[in-house]
Amino acid sequence: MTSIVADVGVRGALEKRLSEGQQPNTMLATAIGLKLVTVSGAATLILVARPYLNQYLGGEFAAYLVIALVIQEFADLFIQAVRGELRVGQTAIIEFAREVVWVVSGLLLVSAGYGVVGLVYGLILGSTTAACWAFLKLETNVGWPAEVSAWSLYDYAKYYFLSSVSGQVYQWMDVAIIGLFLTYADVGAYEVAWEVTLLVLLVSKTLSITLFPQMSQWSAEAAVSRIEAVVPHALGVALFLSIPAFVGVFVLNYEVLRVVFGSEYTIAAGVLVVLMAEKVFQSANDVLGSTLRGIDRVDLVARAVVVTIAINLVLNVVLVLTVGLLGAAIATTTAAIVQTLLNGRYLSQNITLRVPYRLIAWSIVSATGMGLIVSWTRATLPLEGFALLTTCIGVGVASYLLISGIVPSLRQQVIVPGARMLVSFVRPVESSPK
Repeated sequence: MTSIVADVGVRGALEKRLSEGQQPNTMLATAIGLKLVTVSGAATLILVARPYLNQYLGGEFAAYLVIALVIQEFADLFIQAVRGELRVGQTAIIEFAREVVWVVSGLLLVSAGYGVVGLVYGLILGSTTAACWAFLKLETNVGWPAEVSAWSLYDYAKYYFLSSVSGQVYQWMDVAIIGLFLTYADVGAYEVAWEVTLLVLLVSKTLSITLFPQMSQWSAEAAVSRIEAVVPHALGVALFLSIPAFVGVFVLNYEVLRVVFGSEYTIAAGVLVVLMAEKVFQSANDVLGSTLRGIDRVDLVARAVVVTIAINLVLNVVLVLTVGLLGAAIATTTAAIVQTLLNGRYLSQNITLRVPYRLIAWSIVSATGMGLIVSWTRATLPLEGFALLTTCIGVGVASYLLISGIVPSLRQQVIVPGARMLVSFVRPVESSPK
């Protein structure tokens, strides 16, 4: 919550403007200035609420929270600035290093007797590592702030802020309404199901992060044909992975919740299936929304978010009261479908949008075959619990890839390029001198 207040779209606006090549030195300096203002506002709110926060957290943690927030926000700002320079791949190691430093230092400090404070110190150390590394990676120099640059960043940030928080708003809204009308057990089960489905979005979110600065540069260069050529392929890749995930959860929803989290969470088995269907549409929406942001139509993305938040709110109240826990998932899924359709319509009004129907159809066929094989495996193998779940997942992955590999379009446009990309990551390690 505090990070939303501390950013309000500044990071995304900086990435956009840098990728366009608009006075990068001035833009970076202005964004740093704006970030100081927004972070100061968020820090002030934390300090004002300090007594309540400390009571809630069970210790004097508010001051640490301010320090962690400031460093983390500037780390994220510099990371997105590197992405704005069209060097997205170089930020992955920075993000990984942040997590490693946080976990390792946190564990060491906890084992040394620092307790919970040790984890906070670890977070601060990890964010400091990322902030320094990303800043040193920047090829853009820090110039002088300018009012015109501030207005340029503001014009984009005000819409980017709305467009980037829809997923969080959906979750908060669902949890708040479930907590209001149902039980705490329902809230916990719903949150577990939500977190499980987020794993499916790893690929589409990565595509979104990669596409945004590149689309922005092509848009600035009026290279519309290049944008139109990339979008169908990105949609095909995103759905190639999210569709079988839905089928797998449709077959194994009960086992996933019971084995991994406990039998008390199986009340959300139906919720898990519906939310996984929502993530199929969200994976496509990540590509569509990122492209709209890249071609400087973030206002349309924000418009779709406002419409779907309203839909989600109304449907949540109605369906939770009438259907129960499953109603919240249906409301969110309906809102996600509407948002995807709106973003698709908006994008088609700005470029020629070609939906890869053939790739999607073959992905559905392959995933259906996978689902039948997994169902047979679950019914025939004399296994239970974790052994059965992992075996079914392994059989599912293998069968989906084998069936998909038979289809020429999937093999040539998705599987082979994906395999080449993985090999490109491994090859430098193998060829390095020992």
